Amino acid sequence: MAKTIFRGFEVNKNNNDVVFLQLNKTFQEEPEEIIEEKVPVYEGPTVEDLKKEAEDFKLEWEKQKEKMISDAKAEADKIIEDAQNAAFDEVKRQTDEAQVIAQNAKKDAEDIIAEAEQKARDIIADSEKNKDSVNRDAYKEGFNRGREEGFKEGNLEVQRLTDRLHTIINKTMDRRQEILSETEQQIVDLVLLMTRKVVKVISENQRNVVVSNVVHALRKVKGRGDVVIRVNLADVKMTTEHIQNFISAAENIKNITVVEDSTVDQGGCIIETDFGAVDARIASQLNELEQKILEISPIKTKIKTGNI
Repeated sequence: MAKTIFRGFEVNKNNNDVVFLQLNKTFQEEPEEIIEEKVPVYEGPTVEDLKKEAEDFKLEWEKQKEKMISDAKAEADKIIEDAQNAAFDEVKRQTDEAQVIAQNAKKDAEDIIAEAEQKARDIIADSEKNKDSVNRDAYKEGFNRGREEGFKEGNLEVQRLTDRLHTIINKTMDRRQEILSETEQQIVDLVLLMTRKVVKVISENQRNVVVSNVVHALRKVKGRGDVVIRVNLADVKMTTEHIQNFISAAENIKNITVVEDSTVDQGGCIIETDFGAVDARIASQLNELEQKILEISPIKTKIKTGNI
């Protein structure tokens, strides 16, 4: 039986003994299909479009910011005007009331004096009528006695009416003093309320308030070296951007660190150094202003505390 399987060394490599068989059908190599990969085309906005959009947004924001500041200033002006009008109306009302009381007191005093004078005239007239009905001695005695008694009665009546008049005048003066005290208290309260509202509007709408506040506070620092600035969360970015300006404005300060502090109101700050701290919060400065207002007030008033 012929072998069908040969090993490599058993095959004769002589081409003369090789027989080539013709195939009934020829096969061609199929061409390789080339698939072109489509590259996606970017159809979004260009860099120029994005830049233009950013510039438009910035311009729009500047317009809105200017409008906000303008509205805030208008509101502050209106608050001041309303407060002034209210204070003027209240003072006018209290003054009119005091004038009415004084006029009534004056009229009562005039009536009392007129009544006393009339009674004195009546007593004298009665004495004059009775002198013709008695003899000379009785006339003289009666006249003298009547004149003396009439003088005493008239003097007592005048004294009583004078005391009553003094009482009315004293009560009128006391009421006048009460009106002045109440009016001054109301004016001080209106001034402080107006100050708090104006400061609140300015500190919330003008972002550079905190920068100016930090510069003034740093000039009060006596220490050298590192400084920590505590500000409200809304002022952290603005303060951080001006660190180099703070270092240039203050002397002997090498490094500044900005820290967020929820106890600091917007627009204010607290400066901390190795030698102590400077409290430049808006609330602290308002309290100091209120104390100065009270010091120049001629009548002692009480502050009605309130948040700004």
